Amino acid sequence: MKPGRITAWAIAAVAVPGLAACSGTSTGSSPASPGSSATGSTSWSTPSQASSQPAAQGQAAGSGSLTPPGAHLAFGGPATVGWVPPSQDTGTGAHRGIKLRVTVVSIQKGTMADFRNVELNGNERKSTPYYVQLRVTALSSTPPPKDSDPAITFTAIDDRGQQQQSITFLGTFSRCDDPMPPKQFVSGKTYESCLAYLIPGGGSIQKVQWDNGPTAANEVTPYFDRPIVWG
Repeated sequence: MKPGRITAWAIAAVAVPGLAACSGTSTGSSPASPGSSATGSTSWSTPSQASSQPAAQGQAAGSGSLTPPGAHLAFGGPATVGWVPPSQDTGTGAHRGIKLRVTVVSIQKGTMADFRNVELNGNERKSTPYYVQLRVTALSSTPPPKDSDPAITFTAIDDRGQQQQSITFLGTFSRCDDPMPPKQFVSGKTYESCLAYLIPGGGSIQKVQWDNGPTAANEVTPYFDRPIVWG
């Protein structure tokens, strides 16, 4: 690696420990495997698919409940979610989530000048950068597992309706920094993050979604089929 330059590449599924800045998200979601309750996680009833109706634009759930599946929010609108970290998404029992308030602040279009110190291949140089700015607040006394980052649970959707894969940087990409949660990430603590994307063919990111949530035993979270959507 040349001095003064950082390397970027796309990865799938989870953040890689030891890499700074924008950690990758999956190119395609898979149903959450029914799993056992996480020790110390916050517990509440999973909203049923039958009774949960999409919230009004920009509306979020109250502090005692989760934003219902299928809600559509404006940028800056907070949602209350039950995040099930990948390491706790195992087994055959019910899933309990760690309660968070999550917000997609904005989608910003960048320029290739932002990547002047980043090593990219020829095709990547022809892409258009987009940045998704996020805010995450802990609403539980349960901290996330080590090396787990709820920010990479968000999924970006392009103008063709396809999920897009964020990129990871070996080094710090100051234009779009994706830090890990603070060490004492418990009730009331907030951090901001950013996911970076290179969209080919003149495409754009139109919306961002959250499809993670608690489940009953042997069931898929209702958020998988009816994610919370911003944009």
